[in-house]
Amino acid sequence: MKERLVAKRLINIILMLFLTFAFTLAVGYLHGIYPDDLLSFVWIDVIFFALFVFVLEHSRAEKKIYGNRATNFGKITIGYALAAVLAGAGSFLPEFLRPALFVAVFLTAFCPRELALSIGLFFNTMLCLMLGGGMQELALYVLFTLFGCMLADAMETNRTQFWYDMIILCMSTMLPGIFYYLCYREVELRLFLYGVIEGIVLVVFLLLFYHRLAAAKKAELLTLLEDMLDDTYPLARDLAGFSRAEYQHARRVSRAAKKCAAVVGADEAVCAAAGFYYRIGIIEGDSIVENGILLAQKACFPEDVTRIISEYNGEQTLPSTVESAIVHMVDGLIKKMEVLDGQHTISSQWNKDMIIYQTLNDFSSNGIYDQSGLGMNMFLKIREYLAKEEALL
Repeated sequence: MKERLVAKRLINIILMLFLTFAFTLAVGYLHGIYPDDLLSFVWIDVIFFALFVFVLEHSRAEKKIYGNRATNFGKITIGYALAAVLAGAGSFLPEFLRPALFVAVFLTAFCPRELALSIGLFFNTMLCLMLGGGMQELALYVLFTLFGCMLADAMETNRTQFWYDMIILCMSTMLPGIFYYLCYREVELRLFLYGVIEGIVLVVFLLLFYHRLAAAKKAELLTLLEDMLDDTYPLARDLAGFSRAEYQHARRVSRAAKKCAAVVGADEAVCAAAGFYYRIGIIEGDSIVENGILLAQKACFPEDVTRIISEYNGEQTLPSTVESAIVHMVDGLIKKMEVLDGQHTISSQWNKDMIIYQTLNDFSSNGIYDQSGLGMNMFLKIREYLAKEEALL
C-alpha cells in the first residue's frame, strides 16, 4: 500500500517541533543562558527531532501506534506538550528534585513506551545540560525516566496497583538523597522530605487519573470505528448521495462481516467498518482500489481498515489478515446474491444455500486467502453461518 502524506499527521509533527524549540528557548531565556550556548542547544534540538521523527514513523509502520494516525498522533502531541511544560516548570526546582519521574509517567499514558522513553530522556537530559547539572544528577533523571516508563507501561495491563505505588513512593523518596550524597558526600534531609511529597502526589495521580488516560488511549479506536458507521459521518453521507443501492450494499456487507467476525473471534469493529467502506473508491470512479486508499488516508481511517480497503477484491494485494478475508468473502458473496436477486434466479432456500457454498468454495480453492491466516476450520464456520438466511439480512 503506497504511503501518502496526511495533513493532520504533518500538523502534529510540526507542533511537536515547535514545542521542542519553545522549551529550549524558554528555559534558556528564563535562566539567562548565553546566546552562543543557546544556539548549541537549538542544534541539539534539531538533531534529536530528526531522529525522533524517524522513530515515530518506524513505530507507526510497525503498528506500535495503534489505530488512527490522526487521533493517535494528536495524543502523542498532547503528551509531548505536557512533558515540555513539566520539564520547563521543573527547571525552577532545586537540583535532584526535578520531575523526571512525572514526565515519564505522563508520557507513557499518551505514547507507546519506546516513544515515551525517547521523549522523556531528551527533555530530562536537556534540562540537566542547560542548568549545569552534574553526572550524578543526570544519572538520577535517566533512571527515573527508565523506571517511570517501565512501571507505567506495566500498570496498563496489570491491576495490582498497590505494589507499583509502593515502588514509586520508595524511588522518589530514596533515590534523590542517594544521588545527592554521591555528588556532595553529605546527607541532605530535605531531599527525602521533598521526595516523599513528590511520591505522594504521583501516587495520587496514578490512583485517580492514570488508568483513565491509558484506557482512553485504547478506547479511542473503538469509538472512531463506531462513528465511521454513523449515517452522519461525512464519507457515509457521500456514499449515500452517490448511490442508494451502493449504500445499501455497504450496509449489508458491514452487518454480515461483523457477524462472521464474531463467529471466528476476529475483530468485529474492524470488519464492520472495513465492510462498509470496502468499495468507497467507487464514488471517485476507477480505480476503486487507488481511490479507496486515497479517501481512507485523507479521512485518517484506522490503519487496519485502510489496509483492508487496499486489498479490495485481491486486485493489487491478496487479503493479509483474517478480517480482510472475511470482508472479501462477504462482499463477493453479497454482490453475487444481488445480481441473482435482480434476475429472479433464486427461487428457493435450497438454491440460495447452493450458491453460497459454490461461491465460497470457489474463493477458497483459488488460494485468495492463503496469506490471510484464515484456517480451514474458520472458513467452514463462516460458510455454515452465511448459509443461514438471517446472516445476510
